[in-house]
Amino acid sequence: MTKKFLPAPSVAAIAALLALSLTGAAHADSSNKVKFRQTVSIKVGQAMVFHGLRGDCGKLPNQAQMKKSLSRYNAELKTGRLQYGKPGVRRSGQCNGNTPVMETLFVATTPGREKVKIYGDTVTFIVK
Repeated sequence: MTKKFLPAPSVAAIAALLALSLTGAAHADSSNKVKFRQTVSIKVGQAMVFHGLRGDCGKLPNQAQMKKSLSRYNAELKTGRLQYGKPGVRRSGQCNGNTPVMETLFVATTPGREKVKIYGDTVTFIVK
């Protein structure tokens, strides 16, 4: 004897709702406002969100953009490295308002001071 827990149409409806909910996972969290910090002053071992990498206006960056960006900037940095955090939004002049971004964190590894251009903006990292 077999029992039917859900009729076939209900299973299909649940699968469709699940598929729709999973597609939203790649969208930016508009409550996570990523602030640009011109100066980051932290100790070795600490990390801080200081910027956000955007894709095309209105879209998060894709994996290829993120990988290329990390590779480029991490090769230049002397006092630390970059890594990505959570999706969020930031104000973009080029996009005329808020646009989705991935948080960009600076992770301090070596004491020192450096000034670099990241995503077109000048940032000073001070590591104690």
